[in-house]
Amino acid sequence: MRTRCTSLEPSVRPAHLVLAILLAVFCLSSSAQALTRCTFCKYSVSSDALTCPKCLRKLQWPVVPERSRSARVVVRTGTDAFIRHPHARIRLYRDDRNSGADLTGHIGSWGGPTTLRYLLRFDIPQAFANAHVDIKTFKPTRALLKLCVADAGRYNGLPIRIYPLTRPFQQGNGKVSIREKEIDGCDWYHSAPLIVWQREGGDYTGKPSAVAVLGEEGERETIIDVTELIVDRFKDFASTGTWNDPGMIIMRDPEHYGYYGYVTIHSLEASYLGITVRSPELFIH
Repeated sequence: MRTRCTSLEPSVRPAHLVLAILLAVFCLSSSAQALTRCTFCKYSVSSDALTCPKCLRKLQWPVVPERSRSARVVVRTGTDAFIRHPHARIRLYRDDRNSGADLTGHIGSWGGPTTLRYLLRFDIPQAFANAHVDIKTFKPTRALLKLCVADAGRYNGLPIRIYPLTRPFQQGNGKVSIREKEIDGCDWYHSAPLIVWQREGGDYTGKPSAVAVLGEEGERETIIDVTELIVDRFKDFASTGTWNDPGMIIMRDPEHYGYYGYVTIHSLEASYLGITVRSPELFIH
């Protein structure tokens, strides 16, 4: 009499069992909130938190530029100038001095609320040509401006506001460190030699605008959302067929009361310091 033996094989093969375990671990880890510790007070916080709920320190940037790709253009060239009001009477900030060729300059208050201003115009069409992106069909969805502070920590942040200019300016060759007056560029009263601003300190429109805080808690880089300003330039280009961008003006926020002081930033002339780009950059998505 033959006896039939049957082996007791597991209903689930080892490979399938491993996959089931990995799937369960993944589900548990995705449902659990990842935690980390605040670098300042060591309080347990969520890994994606922007601010520590205990000490209120900033833990990470609210916006981070995406990796470079064909849908984004980085603009690093253009023209800029620092202008100052006559009330900024200390020796380095005389009102008749054009500082279009300085590596650094000042934004903020000295002798008045918005006496130290920065004019900035990026060469956006040239950047699109270099990136081989058709500017005529491109529709921007996001634009970020990066400014680098040269004296981080000296002041506890400068509230600024950025407005679109309505008249172009001419960048000169003057420097703050040289006492001779330069008349080849803009100043507080003129957008170019013999061309007077309609509004002293720069012709600009109040809307749209962008706000930020430069050098907050010693931070050396500030990322500012200027999407509305750049989108408007592209809308005008689409309707007229002509690129017309006078630039932007950056000043202490006139709607933010009670702050006096200034912050030093790097200009377009600063370019690279070592391997780090310190000059202003415009990221267009």
